[in-house]
Amino acid sequence: MKEKEELIKELEHELQWVKYRQKMLDIIEEKLLKMKEITELTKQSNITLYELEALNTKINNLAEQVRALDGESKIMKDDKIL
Repeated sequence: MKEKEELIKELEHELQWVKYRQKMLDIIEEKLLKMKEITELTKQSNITLYELEALNTKINNLAEQVRALDGESKIMKDDKIL
């Protein structure tokens, strides 16, 4: 019976991680869509070099956020989800 309880506890923990990971992936998707929107804007508009640099900075910031969220939300130790 103890093994079954441990298995249930482990599966519940994994389910919570999956829910958390999905939430982070949704946030990442929003940021990626914003990055796409910015790049589309730069293709369609006559923008100044200053505006282009500002948009590039926004894209770089969003990319860093995406990397951080992705890395943080899939941390594992010894093949176990933290």
